[in-house]
Amino acid sequence: MSPAPPWQHYARAAREMAGETVKEATSDAGPTRKRSLKAWLFRGEAASGAAAAKGLRPGVGENGPSAVRLDLRLAAAAATCWLVSLILLRLPAAVALTCAGVGLGTVTVLLLAGLRRRRRKSLPAVSGTLFLLVCIAGLLALVIGVKQTERVSGPIGPAIEAGAYVTAELTALSDASRSTKPSMFGSGPRYLVTAEITEASHGGRKFEAATPVLVIGNQTWQTVRYGDRLHAAGTLAPMEPGSSETAMLSASTAPAVTSTPAAAEAVNTLRSLFVEHTRSLPPDARGLLPGMVFGDREQQTDDLEEAMRRTGLTHLMAVSGANCSYLLGFVYLLATACRAPRWLSSALGIVALAGFVLLVRPEPSVLRAAVMGAIGVAALVSGRRRASLSFLALAVIVLLLANPWLAGEYSFILSVLATLGLVLLGSTCSRWLQYFMPKLLADAMAIPLAAQLFCTPVLVQLQPELAMFSIPANILAAPVVPFVTIGGMVSLALLPWAPLPGGWLVHATGFLTLWVAQIARTFSGLPLATLPWLGGPAGAVLAAASAVGLLALLWLAAQGRDGISSLWFRVEQATGHGRGSDRRYTPELPASANHGTRVDTDQEASPGRVTRRLAVARWTGKQRVGAAFCSAAVVGGLLGWLVSSTGAAPLPDRWDAVVCNVGQGDGLVIRTGTGQAMIIDAGPEPGAMDSCLDSLGVESVGLLVLTHMHLDHYGGLDGVLDGRKVARVIVGSSKKELPDLVEDTLAEHGLDSELGEAGQSGRTGSASWQILWPTAARSGASENDSSIVMLVTVPGADGGVLRILLTGDLEEEAAADLLRGLALEPGSVDILKISHHGARNGGTAILDQVQPRAAVISVGSDNDYGHPAPEILSALERLRIPVFRTDQIGTIVVDLADGSLAVRPAE
Repeated sequence: MSPAPPWQHYARAAREMAGETVKEATSDAGPTRKRSLKAWLFRGEAASGAAAAKGLRPGVGENGPSAVRLDLRLAAAAATCWLVSLILLRLPAAVALTCAGVGLGTVTVLLLAGLRRRRRKSLPAVSGTLFLLVCIAGLLALVIGVKQTERVSGPIGPAIEAGAYVTAELTALSDASRSTKPSMFGSGPRYLVTAEITEASHGGRKFEAATPVLVIGNQTWQTVRYGDRLHAAGTLAPMEPGSSETAMLSASTAPAVTSTPAAAEAVNTLRSLFVEHTRSLPPDARGLLPGMVFGDREQQTDDLEEAMRRTGLTHLMAVSGANCSYLLGFVYLLATACRAPRWLSSALGIVALAGFVLLVRPEPSVLRAAVMGAIGVAALVSGRRRASLSFLALAVIVLLLANPWLAGEYSFILSVLATLGLVLLGSTCSRWLQYFMPKLLADAMAIPLAAQLFCTPVLVQLQPELAMFSIPANILAAPVVPFVTIGGMVSLALLPWAPLPGGWLVHATGFLTLWVAQIARTFSGLPLATLPWLGGPAGAVLAAASAVGLLALLWLAAQGRDGISSLWFRVEQATGHGRGSDRRYTPELPASANHGTRVDTDQEASPGRVTRRLAVARWTGKQRVGAAFCSAAVVGGLLGWLVSSTGAAPLPDRWDAVVCNVGQGDGLVIRTGTGQAMIIDAGPEPGAMDSCLDSLGVESVGLLVLTHMHLDHYGGLDGVLDGRKVARVIVGSSKKELPDLVEDTLAEHGLDSELGEAGQSGRTGSASWQILWPTAARSGASENDSSIVMLVTVPGADGGVLRILLTGDLEEEAAADLLRGLALEPGSVDILKISHHGARNGGTAILDQVQPRAAVISVGSDNDYGHPAPEILSALERLRIPVFRTDQIGTIVVDLADGSLAVRPAE
């Protein structure tokens, strides 16, 4: 037999690294038979003679599809590692170290139990598996405990807890990325950098540390690159338990780069050189090419980014397993062409992977693919059989032991799930799809389908919607992705030494990305490009159930009437409605076996046993396609109806005030009558505010107050005005001119605004209100200090009165001026809306004087500002004031009934 051509080795290597199982040809496979092009396109491997004689479909044996038997031992260990990481990272380090001690004791007991069984050659399988799981879990617990202790050891721990101002030496662990959340302080864009504090100074004391932090800085931080060693100063704030960074550093100075390692400097220069050569490309190509080659999305425009998201193509900008597989395949192809030995080819593959990780940055998805590829290369050199699931599980274990915080990274989770989908369902989905379409098209569709089914439950947590055209968009984009990846890598290698051919290759590869951009823009502009979906755990469960249902429909459609009859027969037997408990189902013989004649139903009598053969006609290809599409349409319609009917769950009828969960912003609703309300601030974007008002049944707004002109308070103005009548608008502002968005939106709805000042008061429906701030003397103050402060009085159902003090974003100095003329006794206010989302600059003076019965904080989950500040939370705890936060419980409902104040999350 002649050796396979080199291109087949390249294709095989790429498919194996992507997670697809590729079978080797064996000498006992029987004589090779030349196959026609039609057979190769439409059916793949022909069914064996034995399978045909038994009436089985192509690719299906007696025990089911011809799939490789999976080894689940390492998969169980990887799942255990993941679960242990998610649990222990949210607990103190002492808990992890205690678990590690317990694990060590358990391992000792198992070893002693094994030594007592010296006569046996090995431990039982169950004991061996248990021993493996306990060892790995104990080792991981030890790693977590040690790393958690190391992060906060020394003076850095108390400094973080105290929110201290420090001067620090840092090492950048990522490139600077622009924050997607708008700045509320009018100071321009903000940039985020993941870094590690190696040395810090606080309180006249200098000390070493090894603490990862998330740095938030102004535009001067835009030029920070991976590997830079920096000198900066700022205020520390603790992050949530389980976060990959221990603290957040709000930088108050520009970064001073002291040095950069030679390797990092070379990579940064190479990346900058590549980006420079894309300047003359069209805007879409300029935005896509650096991202598809090494994950740089800084050049991507907002509209193209949105189009990529709506069509499920964003993963092409996140370098991961596919890029690693193309690179490894290309390296093996070159090594084979040069007749290099296996060990040298493997060494070159490892070197290429290491350089690739350094080039694209050690992102979680890249690390997963690189480690999995390295393990696969090692297995190839040692002659071990290739098993994608074992490689994936081993890669997960290795990475979690190196960095347990990866367990909570969405990019790592999605990368593992996508690979798992390809390993478990890739070839199976392709085999099922081959009953309706050519093999090449089935293979192309199976890859995005399998990955999408596994990733969707997680994706809806990030964005509660479904990209309806994700699969066709990925199929159409797939042919150019390998050429863009390999072409970009080759051009990167050529640019420093041969700029002319390297630059030509950059342009040639760049124009290929225009195909991807055109696909994204075309599909994103179609009707129903995205389908709204439930968020949270309910959305994940619904997405998983839908994936299972889609797989079941695909299986039934692929099996035709045989599958449906067999399924119905088994249901009858399980429920006891069959005509005989020993009756067996036998599918109809293929046409080649009965020569096209009808097989009548016959019964063969024998003691206690009846064998029955069903006479059913096999579905044609058109019938299968029609059945599949009709089933998908019915299921899609039902799911769409379910999502649309549960999209905005109505709140309880009994409510007096509601703090809408609008993210990082304010949006409060005061009930003034049936279907009527007074609204204070509109949140940062229209959708959230509109949805909240819809759930409350608000149809008309007697008074709309925009406390001040920051986007997180007026950005959702259009959502308030959408389909609702607004009688009066009062605004607070430090400037004479309002932002264009406010002026244009109000003019579009025929509304005028008036400036709010202290002394104004009135009644809106059943509620009365009084403006306490700003005074005329404070005109021209900062925007936050120009916030309207209001006292709203709402009559309760039993004749009581609910008093709510709303403070906008008032800061500490202005709050002190307000309190000098504020005649409010402690306990005279029922609800206090904490100023500025609980920021430190709001101070605690209002809390100390007013001492409300309860406090509410409207703040976004995992926000970049560190809101609410530890000082504010400490003051609330000191005064024993219960606090309710939208980032923790979502929308907050306030109700005064029978003299009792009830504050609860919306249900």
